[in-house]
Amino acid sequence: MQSQLTRCVGTWVVTAAVALATVGASLAQAPAPATKGKGAEKNAKGGLKAPGGVPPKKLKRHAADPFANQGNNPADKGKAAAAPVWPFHYKFKITAIDNVPLAAVYYPAQRGTAAVVMLVHEKGRSGKDFEDGIEDLHDKGLAEFLQSQGYAVLVLDLRGHGANPRREVGAKEGKVLVGDLQAAYQFLVDRHNREELNLAKLGVVAVGEGANLVAAWAATPGAAVSSEGRVSDLEALVLVSPVAEGFGSKLSSNLASVAPRVPMLLMAGERDAASFNPVKDVQATVARQRQSKVDLYPTSLHGYKLLRFQPKVADAILAFFEATIKKARIDEWEPRYNLSPVVYGDIELVAKKAGGAVAAAQGEEAKKEPAKEEDAKKAPAKEDDAKKAATKKEGEKAPAKAKGAGAGEQKTSAKTKGEEKAQPKNDADGPAEKDAAKKSSAG
Repeated sequence: MQSQLTRCVGTWVVTAAVALATVGASLAQAPAPATKGKGAEKNAKGGLKAPGGVPPKKLKRHAADPFANQGNNPADKGKAAAAPVWPFHYKFKITAIDNVPLAAVYYPAQRGTAAVVMLVHEKGRSGKDFEDGIEDLHDKGLAEFLQSQGYAVLVLDLRGHGANPRREVGAKEGKVLVGDLQAAYQFLVDRHNREELNLAKLGVVAVGEGANLVAAWAATPGAAVSSEGRVSDLEALVLVSPVAEGFGSKLSSNLASVAPRVPMLLMAGERDAASFNPVKDVQATVARQRQSKVDLYPTSLHGYKLLRFQPKVADAILAFFEATIKKARIDEWEPRYNLSPVVYGDIELVAKKAGGAVAAAQGEEAKKEPAKEEDAKKAPAKEDDAKKAATKKEGEKAPAKAKGAGAGEQKTSAKTKGEEKAQPKNDADGPAEKDAAKKSSAG
């Protein structure tokens, strides 16, 4: 009896242990909330991990806004910042998935829930390429012009480029760079939840090898996905001068999966050896999406030079975004579930704002005020001096006029004397005329 009881207890313990192990294993495999700054970690399948869970309806973001108090005087710490004068932008740094800071610039739209565009530069260059003036855009940079047209804009400096510590970035780091783009997207999720933009209207412009990188990101499962159960927010891609392979990413293989579902515009120069053939090779693939197209230009310009100097390129990009994301019938804004918000800091506000450029101008005017007041005080004295000088000049002119008048009198006198001299001659003829008259009367 005792042995049977012992066997039963032993069997129960083993069964319980197996059950607990099974539960533990299932819990370990369940998607856990991502840790801070880890929203773009790679999952077991090679994609980008999206925060788990179903988004709660009518979610409102109440966290403090890192941009809120920018532009304040340090002495005014704790006070609400004066509203900057639009247009303005922020320079700041995003924390990547491996805690590397990445320089970025954010141009808010003037009105909330706007369409948004991310700009990605080519290898060896920086986000400043999107600040350089383009003639077709009235000499404004692409970023500034898109902002003026109602878009929110994010410009990212890839690691090793631009305002980040400079170094060579090889093909082996392609996956890390894809994670950097996802970190930039997580920043946009934060601004979306603050109702500054609408991620359902997300477009990307990428140049050169950066275009290959964006294609690789778009092809990665979980790219531009804010939470499980949602589809990617990528709605339009503009790839300017993509190459056959850039940052370890092959253009043809990535576009094979992206082209059927995302509208895209490919642009290249017909005499650009690095881009023309790769673009022609994928032209049929791109044509699978009815809104997609390939634009070829009669030039050898490549990358940002094609974007900046080739006529009608910038206009074509604007027209493409107008049709695909800005005026497209897309669902209204709704909040996003964001378990892994990106960390960002080192913020600098660039704007004409109170306490900034305007205040500086006001300060210059204030400096001029005392001088103006002094000039005002001196003005009556100057007027008196001017009157005295005028009176003096009139006084000097008066004798001259009198002298001139005397000269005129002398001339008149001389004329009279001439007439008097002529008169005796007439008198000399007088007696002869009188004699003639007498003879006539005598006859």
